[in-house]
Amino acid sequence: RGPAGSDTASVAGMEELLSRSVPPLAPYETKEKAPPPAERLSAEFVRYYRALEAGPPRAELLTRLARDFGVDHGRVAEFSAKVLQAREQQRELGALLQAEDRLRYYLNPQYRGLFQHLGRLEGGLRFLVELRGDLVEGLATKAVDGPHVKEMNGVLKNMLSEWFSTGFLNLERVTWQSPCEVLQKISDSEAVHPVRNWVDMKRRVGSYRRCYFFSHCAIPGEPLIVLHVALTSDISSSIQAIVKEVPPLETEDTDKITTAIFYSISLTQQGLQGVELGTYLIKRVVKELQVGVPE
Repeated sequence: RGPAGSDTASVAGMEELLSRSVPPLAPYETKEKAPPPAERLSAEFVRYYRALEAGPPRAELLTRLARDFGVDHGRVAEFSAKVLQAREQQRELGALLQAEDRLRYYLNPQYRGLFQHLGRLEGGLRFLVELRGDLVEGLATKAVDGPHVKEMNGVLKNMLSEWFSTGFLNLERVTWQSPCEVLQKISDSEAVHPVRNWVDMKRRVGSYRRCYFFSHCAIPGEPLIVLHVALTSDISSSIQAIVKEVPPLETEDTDKITTAIFYSISLTQQGLQGVELGTYLIKRVVKELQVGVPE
């Protein structure tokens, strides 16, 4: 039984929606020829999900999706046996590789097809990040639980890791001239050293300070992970001293800068938890600073 909070009518509506919007796993022999589901079905899933209240209703839908549209274990057992049979009979390599490929194909959960089609929708990638954010929060609070949900969370995390690889990410620098909505998002997302006010925010993007973030080509201008840097002439003995220090008001003199201190890094999207972004951001910023501040 799924989480409480849904009546019979809403459960029936969920089951009907999922049966329409989750594409069946095509037979192995026709997988390359199977037509994609109509875009309207994926869009319908997005509209339905967003119309649900956060909490038990969404938890119910996610639980049903994970439980009822996962891996076909009967097929996996069938093709596992065929792989073992091919090995035991020492059949030619081509037959063994094909048996392994069939097994690999049927190890895909059915909901993976839904996620793939959602990722192709306009705004679909943003939606998947939001959906995984609900999964992460639900697992943390036990609103959703069980091996099926944990498996779906892992599958979606791996898919997002591919979609948010470095080739799709843009490095952007934040200055006081950046759009107000970007500055507000940077301020709101700061989890390590909270921004006290707009004066504090102006200082963090001003002289002898740098602020960078990654955005995605499909979600332009949206900070995904944010890095704050202090440019100094020595290594500070205290992070608090860096956060509270008021940098010199004069024009930045790069000749005085010998040290870059990365004093804060914050992930802004809960749905990207576990997706490796921080290391790549630091490496990109190091290269950027080596060009702008050679010393």
